This record gives sequence, structure tokens and C-alpha cells, in this order.
Amino acid sequence: MPSTNGHGSKASPGEAERVALYLRVSSEEQRDRQTIEIQREFLEQYRSLYELEVAEVYEDDGVSGTISLHERPEGRRLLQDAKEGKFQIVLVYRLDRLGRSLLVIVDAHDRLQEAGVALRSATEPIDTSTPSGRLIFQMLASFAEFERESIRERTQAGLHRAARNGKHMGPVPFGYRASKNGHLEVIEEEAEIVRQIYANTAGGSTLNSEAQRLNALGIFPPSWKYASTKKPATHWRAPSVRNVVRQRVYSGVHEVTLSTGEVVEQRVPAIVTPELQQVALARLEENRRYSGGRRRRRYLLRGLITCAECGCTCVGRAHMARGRDYAYYKCNDDRASRAHRTSVHNAPYVNASWLEETVWTDVRRFVENPGEVIERIRVQKEGDDATAELEARHANLQTRFAARHKERDRWLHLYAQGHISEDELEIHLADLRTQLENLTLLISSVEEELAARREEMEVAETAEAWLLTLRERLSEIEEDTEEAFEKRWQLVKLLVAGITAGRGEDGQLDVRITYRFGPPEKNAGEDMFVHGVESASK
Repeated sequence: MPSTNGHGSKASPGEAERVALYLRVSSEEQRDRQTIEIQREFLEQYRSLYELEVAEVYEDDGVSGTISLHERPEGRRLLQDAKEGKFQIVLVYRLDRLGRSLLVIVDAHDRLQEAGVALRSATEPIDTSTPSGRLIFQMLASFAEFERESIRERTQAGLHRAARNGKHMGPVPFGYRASKNGHLEVIEEEAEIVRQIYANTAGGSTLNSEAQRLNALGIFPPSWKYASTKKPATHWRAPSVRNVVRQRVYSGVHEVTLSTGEVVEQRVPAIVTPELQQVALARLEENRRYSGGRRRRRYLLRGLITCAECGCTCVGRAHMARGRDYAYYKCNDDRASRAHRTSVHNAPYVNASWLEETVWTDVRRFVENPGEVIERIRVQKEGDDATAELEARHANLQTRFAARHKERDRWLHLYAQGHISEDELEIHLADLRTQLENLTLLISSVEEELAARREEMEVAETAEAWLLTLRERLSEIEEDTEEAFEKRWQLVKLLVAGITAGRGEDGQLDVRITYRFGPPEKNAGEDMFVHGVESASK
């Protein structure tokens, strides 16, 4: 008789069941030495002991256990191969390799079960073909989530307790150091610099002039203290000075914000008096109110550009040189200030006018010829395979949910007819309760994903409506007014999915603009296309 795995998948007569090995570690677990190699060695010993035939090995290295199996690179390939019947069993080192939350583990098991593939753990007694086995599976899945949450809560509780006891954690403010017992103590040399900043600011010095004075003296800025953990800034800037003046720690009260949102006040040695700090803060407010200043430049691509080097958001900046204003987008990470000195973080400065003109030229073309984009939107809606797959899964889960309720009624009927005992009934009802709870969890998850997809479709419909409306009013949204600019910005947000700024292998500027609705013939099924621009002189 051919062997089965309890879910309907069969091996050919006389043929051993084929097993797939799945291994996963997160970046955090890598640091704790829970590596892929450890799992591989153990599973190899297990395979050899039970003489299993390995069909394929799937390794998700550096992938968080909170990400669903079907969203991981190797997990996605495993599920596809499972549907094609390439193996009958998936073997994991431990159940938490599938996931660190109940939802992720249950979802992975459910997808494997639907493909007719059994799940086996090399270190845990899991057999999901029986009611008792499914109960053990549920308990172990819950334990995996409980363990993760317990570790997180214990860690947070320890940090919160330490903070309330006055111990400092994290970066130490300029002018202080952490003692052996974790309390802040003054570094007199740095404290003298802080006193000068407060005295000069209270006396009328501006943030820029104070930053220039500190740079002229060759004094390193606060972030330089952490050169061993990240690339620091090399010069004082106005925001650095403002941050020193605003921090209450310098007048003796260090505010620590806990993960719960609670603010803990720690008493620390004061460097300046509260009265001097209030005078300095009042002077800053007065300078801001009466600075006069030029109108702030508006940045059309704000929030849309990310640094290709580190993934941080790029922000708009401006400076004056040779009597002219120069506006640009730059990485918001402090390391970018050292870009011209180091190859570690080679983030470019992108000319704002050039990039905004480049993007707006494309957006303008979309407005002038909306039919082109509207057709792409309609093709995207019709070919939205992800939404169709989610809807099919939702319908499947709902059908199975209804079937489990009918099965519950059948067991109750059998008990009423005297065909099974009360103990047998309780076993089956407990099993059904677990299955119904899992199905409810999965249905809720799919409904949330569908809601997100519908929101994306609403964005597409909004873009379509805007394009049709603005086609005859293009000149209005190109006027130099705040209202017109906001409309341009909203339109750009609708049509541009994102922009990355970096450098190519030759060191040249490489800007990539990703539009939401690319030409169907260029997409090959994708809903976006990439527009690459390279220039070193822009």
C-alpha cells in the first residue's frame, strides 16, 4: 500500500517519500550564532538517521520570522514546488523556523496542507494528521509566539526599570559620559563648550554664527563621540547647536521617552542654570520670529526620494554660493556629510531644479495625454493577479470554515445517536475549535491584505480622475502659488511610486524614477517601470 503523509499526498509504490528541508535565520539570530550551518548539520544527521531522500533545500538567510512564508524568496519557491508535487514532506529544525508568530506559522502550515504536503519538525513531535497532533502543533506555534513576546517584554521591562532608576542607555549627550553604574556625569572640557553656547545664544548670537565659531575653533560636533558605532558629522551646523540649547538635560533634567510613550525624568548634574536656558530659548524664538528671511523654497519631490546607499530618506536643502541659491536633495543620514571624503557612504547631492523638472516633464506628459496612463491603470486593474489570488484564498478559507461548522454538527449528531462516547466527542470538538480559530485568524489576515489592495486601487482611480480633471487646467496648477504647488505635489505623489538616488559603478550620478503606471508592453506583468537617469554634472 502506498505511503501517505496524512494530507493526501502519496509517494509511488516502493518509493521513499521525498522531503524538502527548510532553513531560516534572521539577522538578529545570526548575531546569536543561530546560523544556517547549525540547522543544516542537524537536519543532515536527521536525514541520515531516518534514510530520507532530500528533494530540495530552501534557505532563507537573514529573513525575519515575522514575514509570511509566501513573502520570503525561498519560502515562495518552496510553496510553488509543493504545489507541483516535488516532495511530500517539509522538514524544519524547529517550528519557529517557519515563523515567530502564530499567524505566520498557521498560514505556512495551511498553505502546505492545501498543497498536500506534510510538515515535520526534527526536534518536536509534530504530526498534523491526527487531532492530538494538530493540538500539539497549535501549542508549539503558540509557544513560539509567546517566547518572542516574552523576550521582548522582559527586555523592555528591564530597560524601563533601569531608566526609572536613573541609569542612562543609548547615546550620551554632549558634555556628559556614563559612569560605571550607568549614571551621567559631567565632562568638564565639553561642559565648558556647552556653557559658551548658552552664554553666546542668550547674548544674541545666531545658530549659524555659533556653528561657524565652533567650526573655526576645530571643535568636533556631538556625533563625533560615536565614531565607533556610526559615521559622524564633521562640522557643527545650526540644527546641532539648536539641539544643545533645547535639551533639558543641560539644566539638570534628562528626559527619557520609553517605548510605551511614558517620559521619565532623570535628575542629572546640571551644566547651566535653568534660568540661563530659558533666556537662551527665548532668544532663539525671538531670532526665529524676527529673522525676516527669504521665502522657504518648496520641494516638489519631498518624501519620495531615498538614498540608494543606505535607504534613508533624502531631504531638500539649500545653500548660497557666489551670490546664488543652490537647492538640492541629499541623504538625511549624517554620514552623507562625509560623502566627499569616504567611499563607505557615497551618497550624491542631486540638483533639485534638474530632478524636479525631469519628473514634472513626465508628469506633464501624463496630464496632457491622460489616455495613455488611464489605459495602463485599466490594464493593471484587469491583470491584478495578486488581488485575484487573495480573493480566491479568501473564498477557499470561507468554504473550509463553513465545512468545519458542518463537521461539528455531524459529530454532535453521532454523539446524540450514541455512536461515539462523550470523551471521543470532546476530542473532536477540541480539534474543530482549534481549526476554526486558525481559519478565523487566516480569514482576518487575508481581509486586511485585500483592504490594502483596494486602497491601492483607490489610488489608481484617484490618479485617473485627477488626470481627466486637470487636462484642461494644466496652466492653473503650474502657477507660482502655494495652492497650485500643493496640487502639483499631490499629482506627483499619485503618479510617482518612488525615486532612488545613488552612484553607478563608474561613480556617476544614478537617479532612478519609478512610476506607478508604466507602459504594459514594457512591464511584462509589472505595475511599474524604472526610468534611469545618469549624470555627473547636473
